[in-house]
Amino acid sequence: MRVLAINPTIDKDLELYHLGTAGIATFVNHVGRHSAQVCDFTFFWDDWEGYLRGRLQRQRPHVVAISTVTPRMPSVLKIARAVRAFDPSIRIVLGGHHASLDTKGTIARDEVDYAVVGEGEHVFHALVDALEDCEGRASDLPARLRAIPSLAWMEEGQPVETALGPLPRGAVLNDLPPNDWRLWEQHERMIYHAGYVPIIGVRGCPYQCSFCSSPVLAKRLESAGPFVRKRSARMVAEECAVHWERHRHQGLRYMNFYDQNFLMHKSWLEEFCTAYRELGLHTKLPFSVYSRVDHLTPDRIELAKSAGCVQLRLGIESGDPFVRNSLLNKELDQATLSDKLDMVKKSGIKTLGYFLIGTPGETPLQARATWEFARTSGLDRAAFFFFTPLWNLEVMKESGVDVNYLERDESATFYQGQVTDEVSGLGKARLKALFFRANGYYLARTLGRQVRAQGPGWVAGLPGYWREARKDGMDLKLTLSQYVYYHGDSYRI
Repeated sequence: MRVLAINPTIDKDLELYHLGTAGIATFVNHVGRHSAQVCDFTFFWDDWEGYLRGRLQRQRPHVVAISTVTPRMPSVLKIARAVRAFDPSIRIVLGGHHASLDTKGTIARDEVDYAVVGEGEHVFHALVDALEDCEGRASDLPARLRAIPSLAWMEEGQPVETALGPLPRGAVLNDLPPNDWRLWEQHERMIYHAGYVPIIGVRGCPYQCSFCSSPVLAKRLESAGPFVRKRSARMVAEECAVHWERHRHQGLRYMNFYDQNFLMHKSWLEEFCTAYRELGLHTKLPFSVYSRVDHLTPDRIELAKSAGCVQLRLGIESGDPFVRNSLLNKELDQATLSDKLDMVKKSGIKTLGYFLIGTPGETPLQARATWEFARTSGLDRAAFFFFTPLWNLEVMKESGVDVNYLERDESATFYQGQVTDEVSGLGKARLKALFFRANGYYLARTLGRQVRAQGPGWVAGLPGYWREARKDGMDLKLTLSQYVYYHGDSYRI
């Protein structure tokens, strides 16, 4: 069977790549019985329907797979309706956090045929096997479907869910092939603009941050085994080498790790850094990682730095202790936060701090404290995002405000804040002002550093990048932010 895996970025959100989409398509091709391609709308935002129609006409897929989070469901449903209109016989399968957390609501939609719960490589492949084997024998399909774990669908107007299968770990996790980013039609352009490809070594997170859907997902999947699972550290390093060989001639400049807590497991970190150095990657392929602030220790920082880590991406969320700990449940006191940031600064690794604007319950004074902390904390960069409700968050339960994305025409993003003013007490004008002031400050500061570091070369390179960005449909704001934050060696400055 032919599979089209879709990354539903039709809302001009420059979400380069998606691990779940890549994992599904790569695994289908790796097993070999079926074939898969990827459809991503980056650089095709203005005519996404025409682009989708062209992809459907060329590939004529039997199955479409879409992985998504809840705020993007309006876009997912638009895409699914367009697929239905093109060919009603195409089976549409949803996966990702939303399908896993609102399974019954997902399969009740006319636009959806099946939902995969949890991590979907093996489940999805088993589903496609069943669909092909039972083609022309529809009466055999229900029994085959019931033998597949972690799957849901509607049957005679009633929802059917099979028992959860085990989450992949150990040898099963290690046997998964490296994600093939070449399946993205425009992957060369994406590497040109961003300079990286993403990778993950450890799946899952053990923490209970109230603004994140991971704790909700962990609870949903608790019968499926451990939520935090490690791939072989050496195999992860070797995968980085694979990506280097595949993409270095297209401008690959660094690896972007999507592990939520890269520094958490010291023995794993030691094994990875040793392998990375032995492969010689530390001198040619630097990397950037997420970390909790309380995982920062001198020995772990030095380990990461020795292997080529040039940037730590830190989830701080708020400069106000009450918001950070009582509302967002980060469990990070102010003194520890300041001490850890000073420690990283002395190491020479660059820091990028992430902050939320508009958390339910946050006061104007607390929001200002976040801005003041970010400005004076010594962070090299800071990124501010609008609080955007995900599925069934603890912090939303406390607020008493319900956001039903399925009743909306447009998806919500962390950059545009379409629903933030509905859940926040700050008001739309104050939210927008704070967002643009904070992000504008760091954009200007980073730009100034780059001009001082690179001199005339930085200015001379901008017109050429502008021309390329315009070809790809990027507006002035997006062009400037990409050039400042991602193009060239900007992540080092």
